[in-house]
Amino acid sequence: MKKSPSSILLLFVLLVLPGSLLSQVDKSHFSEVFNREKPYRIFLPDDYSTSGKSYPVIYYFHGNKGSHISRLSDVLAGLVKENPVIIVAWNGRSVDSDIRPYNIGYHSNINYETQFKDYFPEFVNHIDSQYRTLTDRANRAIIGHSMGGIMSFFIAGKYPQLVGTAVNSKGSPEFFIGYPDNHTLYCVRYLFKNLHGVNLRFHNSTTGELVYLNDEVHAGALQEGNLTYEYQVYEGGHSLMPQGLKDAFGFVVSSFNNPNPAPERWHHADLYPDFEIWGYEIESNLDKTGYIEMKGVTKGGMGITTRKWQPHGWIIPGVLLNVKTPPCYEPNSAYTMLDFNETQDSRELVSLKSDAEGRISFSVNHESHQIGIYKKRDPAEVVYVTHKVNNENIFIDQKGACKLKLRLLNRGGSIAKNLKVELSCSSSDVSIANPVIEIDELVPGEPEWITQDFKITASNPPPTNGAPFRLKFHLSISDNQNRWSDEFEAPVMYDVPEFTNIGIDDGDSEIFGSGNGNNIAEPGESIMVYEVSHRTRLYYDDPYIDNERIHVDLQPDKWGDGYAVSSVIHISEDCPIGHQIKFLASYEVKEWKTIKRNVTWGTFTITIGVNTDQ
Repeated sequence: MKKSPSSILLLFVLLVLPGSLLSQVDKSHFSEVFNREKPYRIFLPDDYSTSGKSYPVIYYFHGNKGSHISRLSDVLAGLVKENPVIIVAWNGRSVDSDIRPYNIGYHSNINYETQFKDYFPEFVNHIDSQYRTLTDRANRAIIGHSMGGIMSFFIAGKYPQLVGTAVNSKGSPEFFIGYPDNHTLYCVRYLFKNLHGVNLRFHNSTTGELVYLNDEVHAGALQEGNLTYEYQVYEGGHSLMPQGLKDAFGFVVSSFNNPNPAPERWHHADLYPDFEIWGYEIESNLDKTGYIEMKGVTKGGMGITTRKWQPHGWIIPGVLLNVKTPPCYEPNSAYTMLDFNETQDSRELVSLKSDAEGRISFSVNHESHQIGIYKKRDPAEVVYVTHKVNNENIFIDQKGACKLKLRLLNRGGSIAKNLKVELSCSSSDVSIANPVIEIDELVPGEPEWITQDFKITASNPPPTNGAPFRLKFHLSISDNQNRWSDEFEAPVMYDVPEFTNIGIDDGDSEIFGSGNGNNIAEPGESIMVYEVSHRTRLYYDDPYIDNERIHVDLQPDKWGDGYAVSSVIHISEDCPIGHQIKFLASYEVKEWKTIKRNVTWGTFTITIGVNTDQ
């Protein structure tokens, strides 16, 4: 390969500079993404010019007001001097004059069409082409602080096939990410599902603005479970101190020596219309705020849907999803695709043929689908579809023991016989009286309610902050030869006080609800519900609520981190007058400076067409 002039100059610099200065070089490259030169700082091992070896690479993501020129460059240089790795500090400014990096934040902070998710793979390709690097994901890591911390987990979750390790030091807990006219709220605590297969470390502090919000992020990691995850709290405030950087570096080096394999089964939620993940190519016409979500992806199939938000958002109408798999099937061969539409409770069998490389392409609409891909007599593959509690709805009643019934689907090519279904929960406050149920068989393509119920008792209190509140259940399903895993979340109808000062905005504010403005919930109206003066977030399971949108507030605080979310629900046109809808609800009040979310929970019932004040 012909060496570029910049490569020749670098080699000259490496040969003539004294050893103490070898490790740090300021460079730039032309970025096609940004259509301009982008600077970076690279730290090379002392023996780089003479060893002939290739090295693992750590990408350093700076925080707010920073750049590739870090105040901790001396620490980074010392770490490289002691360990055979390359560190690259990138520049997160969309334009040089910006002091706020990465084009993320609240609505007013997103000003550029150019996205750093597009720049990262370009930058990686540049580094790999110009330096002797180990180019597999196991030898590529990210360390990020503050705004660089959220970007560390975001980029690692966007490209887990490129990144084997990610460290988030005191990162921002949630920001809007995307384009100026179409960006989506990205909450780290709900998106650890994107990070399976990545070695993860998360730093928090004892004081400072993000301590309490990052307690919520840590709770999200614990709820997700089955992660390779470390957590450490450091004395002091928000700043990145040398010890924290050294610990992050040590974790990464250890991960290089103990890489996490690519997951055999994975999930992903992406806020962009087109993306690639683990060899899958997704194209869509998504032009609204929201996510394309893939769940339980294996060679045998996947769940796929659209969601307005994470987690458990409503589907986004009008979106067409085109999927191309990796080349993991027999080339030029006939396959059957099962498309079970969970939204419509319908199924379709489609004949497909893999291409010459062994890829399979198919399309689905915006609704919730379980896809199975198999040849005749391929093994069974059993997945969760939905559940009911006490034969009523999806809420686990906190007031006593509940009967939990599961609906399962065999999306594989053979009958599953003599099945053992084991249920567990990540919360220690949940007991399961009969954690194992046996069933005779599941035929392919037919979703089936298990006859026997699990007996569940939940005594966990509701969170007083913004931590995920749903219970995470894990399923292990096996027959005589195979074992499959799945998971699902169930909300709890907490035994909390009733909200008694309910107000309904059905258009009188001319901002949130829409309707006749008489403060009565009626068919065909969109309503926001208040408890006293607090806008509420609503949780429900009622067939006469047919849509919801969320309103996101930036509550007054020191930094603009941690948003308050409230619900605007739509009552269907055919909802009967007098129909009662029960809600679990919450609202939050945020403390200034500490940015601590204090969440209050309650329940209430509204009667359609009846004044709540009566």
